[in-house]
Amino acid sequence: MKRLPGATPGMTAIALAIILVLSIGSAIAAQSYFSYVEVTEAADRCYDLGGFPEIEKSGWQMTHFECHTD
Repeated sequence: MKRLPGATPGMTAIALAIILVLSIGSAIAAQSYFSYVEVTEAADRCYDLGGFPEIEKSGWQMTHFECHTD
């Protein structure tokens, strides 16, 4: 691999650390967003049926969903 002329090993390490932090942050943000969308869609469908949703979550996963209708 060809080195950049002005890049020191410290600068390379910092650049790799920044890329790693941004990658992990993006993965966490995506997981959080998709969890939010899953819960919101399930609750909206329940409300459309005239019910009241009961939702339990563990971390980012929906572990229990029940739609109570009268």
